[in-house]
Amino acid sequence: MLRAAAAPTLALAGLDLPVLASGALVVETIFAWPGMGRVATESVLAEDYPVALASCLVAAIAVVLGRLASEALGRALDPRLRGDAP
Repeated sequence: MLRAAAAPTLALAGLDLPVLASGALVVETIFAWPGMGRVATESVLAEDYPVALASCLVAAIAVVLGRLASEALGRALDPRLRGDAP
């Protein structure tokens, strides 16, 4: 049962990576901690478009890499997804 539930669980876990980044953005802004979240927030408020676009690009790359990693782990754990069987 755990093997069958691993692929969907990993698919959702791979999409949690951007959620962690957005949580960092909120926490860094509220507590005034230095970090990428605070830089992104200040760049949007200061209309610094290149930095704001770079922070969006980093978030998009995190989504893609998280999804690719979860798919690769799902294929490794679930033999039905490998495509080896006829």
